[in-house]
Amino acid sequence: MSPADTAVITYRFHLARGAEEIVLRFDAPTFQLQRNITDQPKDWARLEFHQCPHCPLTPEQSPLCPFADTLSGFIERFDEFWSYETAVIEIVTATRTIVGHKPLQHGMASLIGLIGATSGCPHLAFFRPMARFHLPFARDDETLYRVFSMHLLEAYLKGEPLTNATLQALADRNQAATAVNRAVVKRIRSAFHKDVVLNALIVLDSFAQSVPFVIEDHLDELRQMFGLPVAKED
Repeated sequence: MSPADTAVITYRFHLARGAEEIVLRFDAPTFQLQRNITDQPKDWARLEFHQCPHCPLTPEQSPLCPFADTLSGFIERFDEFWSYETAVIEIVTATRTIVGHKPLQHGMASLIGLIGATSGCPHLAFFRPMARFHLPFARDDETLYRVFSMHLLEAYLKGEPLTNATLQALADRNQAATAVNRAVVKRIRSAFHKDVVLNALIVLDSFAQSVPFVIEDHLDELRQMFGLPVAKED
């Protein structure tokens, strides 16, 4: 594959002991993450190990969980840190560099969210178009705007009518993502000692859980962004 066919995003965690660099390479047309096949698969990445209850894959199709497999090989380096420890975190893409001084759990949440969306997990693939325009350290309102915009744009491009069922489909997608996050937490708990990766997954999951409540509240948070009146209760 030529460099023109590959997109690269680099995460650098500037820690007291030195920098840890994670280089992610994606197939440019699909934005599917390219796994480093030189890494040996980890036992906790086997598909049947705490497999998601709604996973459509079988061990014959995929011996390894796509999400866990793409996480393995680098998150082990962070098992000596606690989630509240801070670092200067630098994210380099083709068009911009973003730098923040953050608790490790927030930098790891951005990184794990990017990996999950591009890993090949069937329940997280919905987020892949958003991952193409990766926005590290996004606030909840920024992510909310982007997720709803992406979902509605997809429906429009497919020629689907925008109805209450369209929003329910988004809620269902986020509930499926929550189930994935919880299963991956079980995998991580069995294999790691400290909490930086666990808390990063919890940060990610808190947003996925919030989407159905935003829909139930008649999208009031989004209405206010457009200067529209809050919906009246039925």
